Amino acid sequence: MSVVISLILSLISITIIFLLTFDKSAFDKVSEIQLNWLLIAILLHILSWVVWGLRISVMSGYIDRRYRVNLREGTSIALSNLFLAAITPSMAGGEPVRIRMLSKKGMGTGKSSALVLGERVFDGFFILTLVPVSLYIFSTYIESENIRMCLTVGLILFIAGMTFFVYSVLRPQLFKRMLKKLVKIIRIKEMDKIFCMIDEFMEGFQRGTKEIFKMKNKAGIAIVFLLTAVYWFLEFLIPSCILKGLNQNPIILQSISAQILLVILVTLPLTPGASGIAEGGAALLYSAIIPERATLGLLILAWRFITYYMNIIVGGIFQYKFFKSFFSKEKKQKE
Repeated sequence: MSVVISLILSLISITIIFLLTFDKSAFDKVSEIQLNWLLIAILLHILSWVVWGLRISVMSGYIDRRYRVNLREGTSIALSNLFLAAITPSMAGGEPVRIRMLSKKGMGTGKSSALVLGERVFDGFFILTLVPVSLYIFSTYIESENIRMCLTVGLILFIAGMTFFVYSVLRPQLFKRMLKKLVKIIRIKEMDKIFCMIDEFMEGFQRGTKEIFKMKNKAGIAIVFLLTAVYWFLEFLIPSCILKGLNQNPIILQSISAQILLVILVTLPLTPGASGIAEGGAALLYSAIIPERATLGLLILAWRFITYYMNIIVGGIFQYKFFKSFFSKEKKQKE
């Protein structure tokens, strides 16, 4: 159902934007598209998947060298989570898939959760360090109070999420008690078994996060942060490549600033895969720096196809393979 809702919202948004921006000049722009630049944009997105896989591989090695995943496995994990991430609010659906796949490698749920949540922390810190610069560059372009409000809410959610993660690491016992109280309130059966699972999870989670963020691991933190920066800049450069393909000024600095602010907007857990929000936010932000309506519509159409629909297609294929393999193994074990 989430797939249908997210696709419908996205298609409706793109259709509205395209109808509002479509004119006779659009035909000329389509006929003059430089396909090599569009291909480069697609390759940048594919390369970002590989960098994501490399980051998973590196982080798994720091958590527990015995269960370190290689680049191929890390990339497969990254690709397998794309589908659910694309159809859930704030892309939260991808995390359980990555945790499950890492757990299958022998890491355990606690350490796997530490790695996946650690990824979010690195992403969050990287984006937050760039937000002030982006706001400064884009401040003269943002006139809508609604956009300013959405950006403010997004920033608050960003900071709240990272604060919660840091707090759970610094005060694991309190976080553990909170989980156990929640289990009691819900009145889940086999509480003793659940409590043992919570203890095991928190022990692995705390150990994993300490291995990633301990001060002795400064070089490791720097490497993961660098990989995080490379991943995001590969994604941020996609619109500029599309603009080059449309024979337009790539406006790299302004475009990267718009992309950073869009990341803040799409974290708002309002629609599956941020469908509608991503298209609408991109239209509002880029309309301030792209005067031609036809160019704006074609840019958003191509950008959303590369960064969203490609994720659904490729992620769906890899997730199907993952679940097919998982259930076949479960069947064999029962037999």
